[in-house]
Amino acid sequence: MLKRLWLILGPVICALAMVLGLLFFYPMHFSHNVMEEKKAAVTLTAASFKARAQKMRAFTDTEMRFVPFFGSSEWLRFDSLHPAVLAEKYDRNYRPYFLGQRGAASLNQYFGMQQFLPQLENQTVVYVVSPQWFTKKGYGGAAFRQYFNSDQLTSFLKGQEGDEAASYAAKRLLKLYPNVAMKDNVEKVADGKALTTFDRNYIRLTSRLYQREDAFFSSFLAPTNGNYEQFVTPQLDRLPDKFSYEELEKIGLADAKKATNDNDFGIDNQFYQKRIAKKLKKLEGFQKNLSYLQSPEYNDLQLVLSQFAKSHTNAVFVIPPVNQKWVEFTGLDPAMYQQTVEKIRYQLESQGFTNIVDFSQDGGKPYFMQDTIHMGWLGWLAFDQAVNPLISKPQKAPNYRLNDRFFSQDWADYTGSTSSFE
Repeated sequence: MLKRLWLILGPVICALAMVLGLLFFYPMHFSHNVMEEKKAAVTLTAASFKARAQKMRAFTDTEMRFVPFFGSSEWLRFDSLHPAVLAEKYDRNYRPYFLGQRGAASLNQYFGMQQFLPQLENQTVVYVVSPQWFTKKGYGGAAFRQYFNSDQLTSFLKGQEGDEAASYAAKRLLKLYPNVAMKDNVEKVADGKALTTFDRNYIRLTSRLYQREDAFFSSFLAPTNGNYEQFVTPQLDRLPDKFSYEELEKIGLADAKKATNDNDFGIDNQFYQKRIAKKLKKLEGFQKNLSYLQSPEYNDLQLVLSQFAKSHTNAVFVIPPVNQKWVEFTGLDPAMYQQTVEKIRYQLESQGFTNIVDFSQDGGKPYFMQDTIHMGWLGWLAFDQAVNPLISKPQKAPNYRLNDRFFSQDWADYTGSTSSFE
């Protein structure tokens, strides 16, 4: 009987052992290729967001300085003046590496950062904070889980220090992912309990396996989904060889006029026809009761700030606007929007995060927006004018002064004047 079982199961067991052995001892050395890394930097898929190997390869390349650009879906709004296009055309001393997806807000960004913390140390990054993230319930578990993986989990558990940030992150993880792997360890972190030696050894062992699994499978994946060839390189010959904001504005203006000529909102024609035109009447006034003032996203943002402070990261925060014509049509309260911006800025500035580029009042400028909430054309040009100098000539991080009260429920729910918050 044992012999028969072995004949049946033996090959399967041996195959599994070989696979595990291959993964466990798979080399972690990165073979750098700047062109492939530039393609990966604009791939912007869920897989690229979660993969460690591609990001680590770019962030450890000494031939090219890749700068993390954190955000959500705004990076997908490619046009002639997109940050990736301008950096490539004018051969700047860095290339943006875009980390963002539709629905990926601060909590996903925080866990994603855990995969490359050494590369955040004393570095400069760009972080877009969209007021639209700050909905009353925050994003749901399904939205969070599509950008979360086991490598992020073990990276977080391996580096947690038992502080308020770790406890909060673990609690949020359990809420959005109740059946997460290593749940007992996550619960310990949430409760502020120390992990045992056995726990830590197991986490390190598992982390090593996940890292090598990622490196192994990443070696079979193409570094791009075609964004670089489709959206970046075709624009390069259209731009003037000599850099000039005046000349670039002419190109952006011409492109924008042509791309937005079938609607009254200044929205890209394709976006308008695909997402808005057929349901325009239903959308009128639909945002009149919307508020961004109360949201767990304020606490999630504090996680990111805590990580930047620990890593001495000089973060440039960008606050985007909303299309003004769309605001008027849908009934979104402009005063509420500006109060949301004030709340975000207070959370940043009161803790020393003073590198803030605030476009929140620019949504009415012609051709500044590509659609309802995303910048494009002249908006990207303004983005470059404000952000590029801060990235090209990086400075040390300011002196941060973290306040754990921003993890509290009373801050998440606070709707009063920030001058009265104590």
